[in-house]
Amino acid sequence: MKFREITLAGERIHLLPGGAVLLPETETLVVADLHLGKGTSARTRGLLLPPGDTVSTLERVLLLTETYTPRLLIALGDSFHDHYAGKRLLGAERALLNRISQKVAPLWITGNHDGGPVREAAGEWLEEYRCGNLLLRHIPSAVIPSGHAELAGHLHPKIRIRSKGHVMSRPCFITGEERLILPAMGTYTGGLDISAPVISNLFAHGSAAYVWGTNDVHRVA
Repeated sequence: MKFREITLAGERIHLLPGGAVLLPETETLVVADLHLGKGTSARTRGLLLPPGDTVSTLERVLLLTETYTPRLLIALGDSFHDHYAGKRLLGAERALLNRISQKVAPLWITGNHDGGPVREAAGEWLEEYRCGNLLLRHIPSAVIPSGHAELAGHLHPKIRIRSKGHVMSRPCFITGEERLILPAMGTYTGGLDISAPVISNLFAHGSAAYVWGTNDVHRVA
């Protein structure tokens, strides 16, 4: 499977089809905003969303771990839609989560939704993680230390693409000189257009967006 390589703060980063990132030097797979349990959360509030979102999301993560065989899996926050989502996991969902943790060591970054460790998820929970010159956290920071770069989630970036008279909205990576924001991987996650000030203001010196097809990743002008 193809990927697109970029470099931030001297560190090689592979943007993968599907919206994940591989850090090849440390064999680290990075995903963002899984929002596991969003469907069951909606149903507790009387919103009847079709079931299966958590299984679908976990199956994609499992496929990534089987394809790239990483040593470490880092989830950049909001992995669970709320702090009680772990308690609502169904049997098939627990089984998939266990299969993933048996294949790769998981490390969970706390987000504003999960808010802290979810006991049903094996692995370590941290506020942020440093990998070489890369700082991995949930919410993008206002200031990044000199000589470092940041990988973050939280904002669910999307881009509008015009093709043959049609306009499509697609999840995307967005990156600049010292920052990469990953798209949300959760099945029921929405998105925020990269032209929104809360995203565009993070890239004062310009940015590049990347979208993926089945087997490759493309830069979008």
